[in-house]
Amino acid sequence: MSIQETRISDEALTFPAGTGEASVKNRIEGHLRYHYSRRLFVQDVEESEDGYYIKVGIAYPRDVSDCRKQDNVLKMVNIGDVQTLYASPMDEGYYRMKLPDRSDLYDAFKQRHQDILTRLDWSMARAIYSKVYKLTPVRNQLNSVIEIVDFIRHETPDSVRRLENAQTTSNTRDYLDVFEELGYIRIEDGTMLQGPKMESADIQGLQEKDIIGDIIDEGYYLLRQKLGLAMLNHFPKFANAYYLSALRRSDPELHLSVEDIAENLQAEYQDGTTDTWKLGRKLDSLHDVGVLKFQDKEVTSREDVYNSVEPNIPSLG
Repeated sequence: MSIQETRISDEALTFPAGTGEASVKNRIEGHLRYHYSRRLFVQDVEESEDGYYIKVGIAYPRDVSDCRKQDNVLKMVNIGDVQTLYASPMDEGYYRMKLPDRSDLYDAFKQRHQDILTRLDWSMARAIYSKVYKLTPVRNQLNSVIEIVDFIRHETPDSVRRLENAQTTSNTRDYLDVFEELGYIRIEDGTMLQGPKMESADIQGLQEKDIIGDIIDEGYYLLRQKLGLAMLNHFPKFANAYYLSALRRSDPELHLSVEDIAENLQAEYQDGTTDTWKLGRKLDSLHDVGVLKFQDKEVTSREDVYNSVEPNIPSLG
C-alpha cells in the first residue's frame, strides 16, 4: 500500500499517519463524505497514545429568509457531536477506522438533534413559564402540581394517604416521587413533610407561581418523561418554531409567516399535522401572553423573550 493511499474497504477507512491532527482531518474528511454524505463534516480530531479519536457531525440546510424582505437566506445548520470514531494503529504507519452503518450514523444524528431541541425547549420553557402559566391548558395540566404545592405548604405534616384520597388523579405517588427527588418533600413512614426546597421557599416568601416555576426549571425532564406533562413542551415548541430561525440569524426583528412556522415545525419537530388555521390560534395565544408578536399573519420576537433565551441556548449550528 502506498504511504499516501487513503481508502475505504470492508467497511473500514485506512489512512496513513499525518503530520498532525489537521493533516489527518484533511486526509479523511473527503472519503467519509463520499462514503456517507456531503453533509457530513469532521468536527474534531484528537490524537492519543493508542490512535485517533475523530468526532463527526452532520449539516443540513434551513431557509431562514425574512418573509417581509424576501431575502432568500439559506443557512447550513451544523449538528456536532453526532458520533466519535476510533482509528487504531496498524503496521507501516497506517491507521484503520471501522465505519458504522449509515443507518446507525443517521440514528445518532436524529438523537443528537432531538437532544438539542429538548434543551432548547427547556430554555424556552424557563423563559416563558410565567407567561404561559396564565393559559388554561397549561394550568389544567399542572393542576396536580398546584394542588400538591398547596398541600405541602398548608397541610404538612400529614399522611400521604390523605392526599391520595383527596386528589382525583390516580398517580399521586408518581408526582410525590418527583417532588421528593427534587427536594420539595420528605416522606417518613407514610407521613409527608416539607423538604429543604419547600422550607427555603417559605422562608423567602415565594408565591405559588414562583415555586411551581422553580419546580419546572429543576424538574423539566422528570415532569415530562415520568409524568407525561406534555404541555411543558407544547407551547415552547410552537414558540421555538419561530425563535429557532431568529436565533440562527441573530435577528430578533426577523419576520416569519404562518407558513414559515409550519415548515419549521415539520423540518425540526417532524410535526406536519398542525393545520395553519390551528397554528394561527396557537400563535394568537402566545401573542396574547407576550411570548411573541403575531400580527397580520406574521410573527416576530418579543425582545425580553429573545434576550432571555439567547444566552442559554445550546449550539444551534
